[in-house]
Amino acid sequence: MLSILKLIRFPNLVMIAITMYAFRFLVIKPYYGMSGTEFQMDSISYGLMTFVTMLIAVSGYVSNDYFDREIDLINKPGRPSVSGKIKDGSLLASASMVSIFCLAGMIYLSIRLNSVIPSIVLGFALFTTWWYSLVLKRSFVWGNLAVSFMTSCTLGMAWFFEWLLLKESKPGLYETATITAIAIGICFFAFLLSMMRELVKDLEDIDGDKAFGCRSIPIVMGISRSKMLIYIISILLYFSLIYCQLWLKNNNFLLVIIWLVLAVELPLLFFLIRLRSAETSLQFHKASSQLKRIMAGGIATMAVIWLNLRF
Repeated sequence: MLSILKLIRFPNLVMIAITMYAFRFLVIKPYYGMSGTEFQMDSISYGLMTFVTMLIAVSGYVSNDYFDREIDLINKPGRPSVSGKIKDGSLLASASMVSIFCLAGMIYLSIRLNSVIPSIVLGFALFTTWWYSLVLKRSFVWGNLAVSFMTSCTLGMAWFFEWLLLKESKPGLYETATITAIAIGICFFAFLLSMMRELVKDLEDIDGDKAFGCRSIPIVMGISRSKMLIYIISILLYFSLIYCQLWLKNNNFLLVIIWLVLAVELPLLFFLIRLRSAETSLQFHKASSQLKRIMAGGIATMAVIWLNLRF
């Protein structure tokens, strides 16, 4: 059982569910409450969308582990996919079966919402996970961009489907613009942080990737230039946070500003200091874990937004 939970990255799946429901109840609901608006997507449809999103992630994790078996013998020998605990055939069969369930779920969601758009969006996400495992992962830049985009779009999708229904029933709702701004902001920060983490993970896995002909950014550009790219992204992130905090100040979100400083900006500074001296795979792994905690702090911002609105 433990091997299966590691294979499907269970903590990541929990984080997906928390992110999507946190946005629904901690951001959308308070703003809807200001105008007496009800959720446009019913609970069953929202739960189905969340579950399909989690299944897409599982399909991506398992298929990626299957196609990366030889690389992971060097980079991650403890993974269930290469330790002999789970057979190769079972990996591919499981990923294929999960993908079939994904397709069925997204079609049913489209029927419930009377729109083909959910099937198109979720279908594209499923296609991208397989495309990443088969092609993009070994390419220069595109694999990093694909993972970062998919990670950031998890929350964006939660609002996008709700917005599609809302614009038909209440097209002039004032709160829509604010919710959209919050969603775009969180997605943008998630993209930048995820891109940084993908680069750090590539630095961690450089030995195995190099042995099997991958063209990751550290292999093509070198370790020093890869670190410099991370610094450049972090500068963009800091400037974006400053702009965001000015907007928050003008809208009386003082508590959120304080949280971003303590949970994102200061930890990010400590990460950059650690990255400067990182040289070994273990050091890069610790830096990657630190970025993951910063991302969790960013997601928790939604709870602080709720507190700020409430008090």
